[in-house]
Amino acid sequence: PHAIFKLLENIPMPWVKTNFVNILHHVSGSLSFVNQIPIVIEKIYFAQWGIMWNSMKREKKNRKHFLRIKIPSFDDEEKPIDFVDNLINTEPLS
Repeated sequence: PHAIFKLLENIPMPWVKTNFVNILHHVSGSLSFVNQIPIVIEKIYFAQWGIMWNSMKREKKNRKHFLRIKIPSFDDEEKPIDFVDNLINTEPLS
């Protein structure tokens, strides 16, 4: 659980191109930890996420060919497919 927490803690944010971190490996090689604590200034962090949220919202609004998926994707009038029709004339595998 701690290794997964440290990994999630150090995932690069959308505004970071690359993120190099120090890794601590166990002698047997069966366990690896991210050996770094991210330094975050809270006000800058919230400001950067606000900018990202606004830019993603603007991108979504400006897409010309963006269509939402209509659920259910099958029409109620369409009859179900019967796969037995495809198998009637086939020879069984030996």
